[in-house]
Amino acid sequence: MTIFAAGFGVTLSIFARTNRFNLVECACLSWLLGSGIISLLLWIGGTFCSGLVLQAVVTIACLVLAIFGWREKQKAAARSHFSTPKNLVEWVLATIVAVEVAILFFVAFKHTLGWDGLLNWEIKARYAFFNGGVIPASYYSSAGRAFSHPEYPLGIPFTELWLYLWMGEPNQFWVKIIFPLFYAACAPLLAILTARLSGKRWLGLLVASLFAFVPSVSASPGGIVVGYVDVPLGVFYLAALGYLLCWFKDNARSSLIVFAACAALLPWIKTEGVILFLVLVLLGVSLSVIKHRTTQFLVSILPGVIVLLAWRVYLKLIHVWPHSDFSPPGLGLLRHNLGRLLDIAGILLSELSEPAHWSIFWLLAAVAVVYLLASRKFEKIAVAFAVLLPIVLYSLIYLFSTWPSYTAHMTSSLPRLLLHVTPAAWLAIGLALSPPGAQTKTLEPKLG
Repeated sequence: MTIFAAGFGVTLSIFARTNRFNLVECACLSWLLGSGIISLLLWIGGTFCSGLVLQAVVTIACLVLAIFGWREKQKAAARSHFSTPKNLVEWVLATIVAVEVAILFFVAFKHTLGWDGLLNWEIKARYAFFNGGVIPASYYSSAGRAFSHPEYPLGIPFTELWLYLWMGEPNQFWVKIIFPLFYAACAPLLAILTARLSGKRWLGLLVASLFAFVPSVSASPGGIVVGYVDVPLGVFYLAALGYLLCWFKDNARSSLIVFAACAALLPWIKTEGVILFLVLVLLGVSLSVIKHRTTQFLVSILPGVIVLLAWRVYLKLIHVWPHSDFSPPGLGLLRHNLGRLLDIAGILLSELSEPAHWSIFWLLAAVAVVYLLASRKFEKIAVAFAVLLPIVLYSLIYLFSTWPSYTAHMTSSLPRLLLHVTPAAWLAIGLALSPPGAQTKTLEPKLG
């Protein structure tokens, strides 16, 4: 509840000046922002205190944020609203989404945490739990624990830690609830953002209902049920992208703030979040130049830059054991490994067309991206590049792989990386399906 309390307070303070806000949207953002706030507070607070003091300090901070948000809402006299489906089609699609969320909760509790879920993420929460809520400094510099990637950020592990602290034990069964909660936040957000940007609420519900039918989202390695962070990272990327586009269209201050918050948490969830953050910066600069809002946008990316630099400095100060999966990028190494490009392209195409992992999802996404690029509308082109650029950049990093077989490295990890852009690709599909004139209508059809 404290996670939701902190996130709800921040979300209320953001939307207070809009006079009327969507309660479902607020709940989804409360989980995303709350998990980010809790994990950051635990990390920062852990440098000064530990044990019950740390838990008490973070709890008080959460309550303060909740009270502050509520007071801001009351001061602005903002009212919440809960939108219900307006016709049979919307009722059917909304019911499908709700059933999918329930099924994923059930399956998640039936499934054990996967390899990375245990040995890259949960292990950090466990070490911190047994050390008063603080990861021992020796963990970062230990060669024997380099397999668990101590350089990975702590967004998800410290969310798990927060549950452990309140349960009084590192219970791997109950901590699994975190991951379907991210899906439960993603599906409604996908529906809301697609509806807001396309002008069709049924279209938002349609893509949200189809999201769970991508096999990799639920069942394959990296999916919801195995405790990996790839889907949560994709949810933050979707939210940041969606609110960036909303800000481009309506210049709403609240949209820019939500973008800033979600984008700032990308590097805090997983190392690859840095790439996603940089993609959004590139797209945001392009869109802001068009609308002559460059200063506003540059200010909005400062939180992300601060989080990114703070984590890098922390790792440097604590003497983290250097990771060995990739060599530092350099022109000489790039020229030497250019011969890998054909193999990399072949593996990428093979993975995108793997029905056991993706069914026909990437075929639909490819058609949508081509359509959006041909639309000659800035926001649609931005969505297309938001899908394309991460895939290209993720593929190119294998030019610097240090594995004896870079093809094995790519084959084992690329399916998980593609999950980062899967929600954004569904947004692209939704926008491609929208009628050509729909985007000129109100950004929130029937949501009021």
